[in-house]
Amino acid sequence: MKVKDSTIPPGSLINKYLPANYSDSFECEIDSDKKITPDDIQISFWTDMPDWVNQLFKLRNLLVKPFGLKGGEGKIQEFKECIRSGGSCSFARVTDKSPQETIVFLDDKHLCAYLSVHIEDLEGNRKKVRSITVVHFHYWLGYIYFYTICPFHYLVVRNILKYTLKKFI
Repeated sequence: MKVKDSTIPPGSLINKYLPANYSDSFECEIDSDKKITPDDIQISFWTDMPDWVNQLFKLRNLLVKPFGLKGGEGKIQEFKECIRSGGSCSFARVTDKSPQETIVFLDDKHLCAYLSVHIEDLEGNRKKVRSITVVHFHYWLGYIYFYTICPFHYLVVRNILKYTLKKFI
């Protein structure tokens, strides 16, 4: 299973949040006869991470706490309900949803981010799953914050996508 850089599909709901200060898209093709929804992947993506990623998020939350930035720690059930219902919770909300895509919106003092899981059915049981990130900076601190974490973002998203998809094949 290989995760690679991708383009944002023309029919993706996330296109309405472009142009942006930053965007990326990663994709992976899998072979699975299971019914997989974008909600399933979003929930798994955010609630069942490799331990090294959990440790990075704990460090991030510790470092940004003095600046008043949000973290979603300890709110797993609330987040799951938010995704399934298409609603909101204390730190995120679903802005758009279709059978092929679920977009989660996170807003903080420094930036706002739209995080999409997009599934494209291919021939047979093959599926192309994309993780798309679109970021808008609120002011200069958003640039500093994001470009400081950007190398980690690249590694984390690619690895979590692969880790998550292994559970669905």
